[in-house]
Amino acid sequence: MGAFKPDEAAIASLVHEDFVQADLHEWADRVVAVAQANAPVETGRYRDSIHSEDEPDGSVLVVSDVEYAIYIEYGTRERDHPAHHTIGNALDAARD
Repeated sequence: MGAFKPDEAAIASLVHEDFVQADLHEWADRVVAVAQANAPVETGRYRDSIHSEDEPDGSVLVVSDVEYAIYIEYGTRERDHPAHHTIGNALDAARD
């Protein structure tokens, strides 16, 4: 009897299956909802920019496409701009 040899191509292709994509999108929708609910709001532009994007490899990203999103997520060196971790915290909350 030979050693087990997984079919790497078959495993990699699973992410493109409809049931996996449905699960990923359901999870991403929860992350987006939590992130938008907890986003700091000055004008609403950042909150409204949080959305999910499909990637060619089958992954689903939750992102904000405003140019200052990185400063909200990770903060700056200035004391009045601390890290908010909006999307990171939403990812953690969606796991529960």
